[in-house]
Amino acid sequence: MLAALAVPSRLAILSHLLSVGAQTATQCANAVGLTASNCSWHLRELAKFGLVERSAADAGDARKRPWRATITGIDLDAGGGPGDDLARAAVRSAWFADTDARFADFLRHESTLPTAWREAAVISDYAVLVTADELAAIGTRIDEIIRPYIRATRAETPEGGAVASVSIRGVVDPRFIDGAT
Repeated sequence: MLAALAVPSRLAILSHLLSVGAQTATQCANAVGLTASNCSWHLRELAKFGLVERSAADAGDARKRPWRATITGIDLDAGGGPGDDLARAAVRSAWFADTDARFADFLRHESTLPTAWREAAVISDYAVLVTADELAAIGTRIDEIIRPYIRATRAETPEGGAVASVSIRGVVDPRFIDGAT
């Protein structure tokens, strides 16, 4: 699955479905800059790993049947089996390149956004002094706070609601680990 997700186009499609909900291959293609046939192929590949599925049960025209993400997000934490390191690094790199692009897009359009959304933006960076267990606990607590708001599982869009991107990176700075140079 990691190798399948290491393809940037697939991550872009999956990210799009997680953000907006069910879409046809054509709609996804328009959003991520692919052809509809190429996007359809990537969607079928994602489906092989259970990451997306057709959202309509009828057997109508497959080109008009939307796809939906079957997951609420991707856990990009460490773990996995031996040999997964390169694929995991590629997936992480591609995923955060996508989130970085969304942040850059926000910055380009920030001055045109409503004041409430500009003021609501959370742009913070902290250097925290923690143990590995404490860092893991921070990640767990953040997940508990965010989980009720995940687009894929939130039943209704609140009045005035919009999709927001929340990306969290909590990693140790290798320069400051005891014994590291």
